Amino acid sequence: MNAAKPPGGLVWFDEPPPPPATEQLSRERVVAAAIALADESSSGEITMRAIANRLGSRSPMALYRYVGSKDGLTDLMVDEIYGEITVPPPGDWRACLREMGLSAWAAVQRHPWFARLAFSRPPLGPNALRLYDSAFAAVEELGLPAAARVGFINTVLGQVFGSGLALLEELAMRQRTGLTSDAELAEAAQPYLERIAADGEYPHYIRWLNEPDPMAEVVTFEQQLEWQLDGLQRLAEAR
Repeated sequence: MNAAKPPGGLVWFDEPPPPPATEQLSRERVVAAAIALADESSSGEITMRAIANRLGSRSPMALYRYVGSKDGLTDLMVDEIYGEITVPPPGDWRACLREMGLSAWAAVQRHPWFARLAFSRPPLGPNALRLYDSAFAAVEELGLPAAARVGFINTVLGQVFGSGLALLEELAMRQRTGLTSDAELAEAAQPYLERIAADGEYPHYIRWLNEPDPMAEVVTFEQQLEWQLDGLQRLAEAR
């Protein structure tokens, strides 16, 4: 007797192939509809019923024949976005990781939910494996041990996903509070900032806040990525 399959198994492991596409449903259509709905939501949250409605299906249960489970759908959605990330051919490891970081950040800005779901499932789909294979090829020239090679790659991707989680939470907060612009947020916070300035408990923070236009030169993702690459280059040269 075969052992029961554990819940939450990756769709890549042993799920049967999806049934043939119909005029209404296919694996590709289900995944595309799920991504479109997640993109429209500030939180990235979606339901199988909403996907079914988008596709004109009478039953959400019909979707499971194409994706296996909600976890299977997550695997497919995440891997679809991994396919939007590019790594140039090997030759200059720093340029390769920079392009990977920038294209991943562009993908996260298009699909902020990706940063959250990417942490929830192992990156074992074909697009994710292709990305990591290309990234490993890029750092091969450094002659680093295995742990250091994956550390270089995950340092860049960690910066992407950390920034993406911050973006996702900010978008959800803005919709929840109705404070959609930076000016509205600043205006709402002003009475509290004036109170803590008067208390004098956080002098260094208040001194920064009182400098002329303290947010005039916000550190961009691109600048943060260069700092990360500077550190990785020093490590590579030291080895």
